[in-house]
Amino acid sequence: MPFFIFCFTGLLQIKIAHSQTQNTFKEAPIRVESDKMIAQKDTSMIEFIGNVKVTRADFIVFADSIQIYFMNDNKNKDAQNNIKEIISTGNVKYIAGERKAFADKAVYTTKEGILVLTGKSPKLITGSSFVTGTKITLFRNQDKVLVESDGKKRVEALFNPEDNITEKQ
Repeated sequence: MPFFIFCFTGLLQIKIAHSQTQNTFKEAPIRVESDKMIAQKDTSMIEFIGNVKVTRADFIVFADSIQIYFMNDNKNKDAQNNIKEIISTGNVKYIAGERKAFADKAVYTTKEGILVLTGKSPKLITGSSFVTGTKITLFRNQDKVLVESDGKKRVEALFNPEDNITEKQ
């Protein structure tokens, strides 16, 4: 039972490219709904499977599956600071106000603050502006976005001045 409490407390650290401070994030409650949950103490992983919906006051994430990996060292008993990586797969959709992201797979590494979106056509949308490519990497700690192509499909972007993207970020 303590492991499940540890895992659920750890969910307070789910972070996917939001602009809130770390302290504000720790204080916000998160609700996770899914068809099934599997917790594996030996691998320090918890997985939510089937119609996964993660809701917090400022964002919603949908995916077919979300896996949360915890660091194996027991030096830090605070589960909020113990998450190593969050992997969302299958029909990943992130909504935060006017900002939306779509991908087949999203991998977030907490230490580096890096979110990588991959799949057939990952896309970031703000209002009516968007950017798409083969791989989109968001460097949260540096306010930087890298959009890559694979040689077959080029990077595509549309910036609508009415969206005033630089002011919102």
